[in-house]
Amino acid sequence: MTVEELRQHPGYEQWLTLSHEEILPFVQEEFGRRGLLTRFYLLLNLFLLLLMILLGAWQVTNGLINTSTVILNSILGMGLALTLLVPVHEGIHGLAYKLVGAPKVQYGSDIRRFIFFAMADHFVVGFPRFIVVALAPFFVINLSAIFAIFYVSLNYQWILLGVLLMHTGACAGDFAMLSFFLRHRPEGILTYDDVEGQRSFFFRASGSEGPPPAARDEVRVNAGNTNGDEQD
Repeated sequence: MTVEELRQHPGYEQWLTLSHEEILPFVQEEFGRRGLLTRFYLLLNLFLLLLMILLGAWQVTNGLINTSTVILNSILGMGLALTLLVPVHEGIHGLAYKLVGAPKVQYGSDIRRFIFFAMADHFVVGFPRFIVVALAPFFVINLSAIFAIFYVSLNYQWILLGVLLMHTGACAGDFAMLSFFLRHRPEGILTYDDVEGQRSFFFRASGSEGPPPAARDEVRVNAGNTNGDEQD
């Protein structure tokens, strides 16, 4: 479905407009709702942190590695996740967009606010396609790191564990937007990004009850950054 077809479709109505200026208010609001997906995500982060602490303590106690190596290599891995892996993360978002049918993907960033994004301009998407786009980097990068852990030395394992922990934490925006879609799935949400206007438009099935999820007329958000990771 094209944007024009969506806007003229009698079965859908424009419901919400989101600005791409800030992700923090949206993410905080969504996580504050404590939905099933966001709670799972928070528990996953806590589990990874506790696993690293317990594993590190066991290895140090048994003389397999020293404490400074565990700490420094973990920090190095976290640094890699926040630098070199950023374009990889967004590139995977872009490939996922292409996989679900987007004709063109655009990339951008706001270095001052440390925001990076991949958006498919005026490409209409809904919940099924958005799952692919939102979770592709999480699964590709994290599963690759987990797989590699079994084939490298102990020192490099802690670099990969640092990558795993930080990258999982950096996927908060993706999980927040996915949680939003999941909560409103019964309303048949469709969305598209307006790259030039730095906004995302959300439509829902006509006759759906309830006001937009935010009290504000316009909510600032960037999903995929979390970008404009939005589809059908």
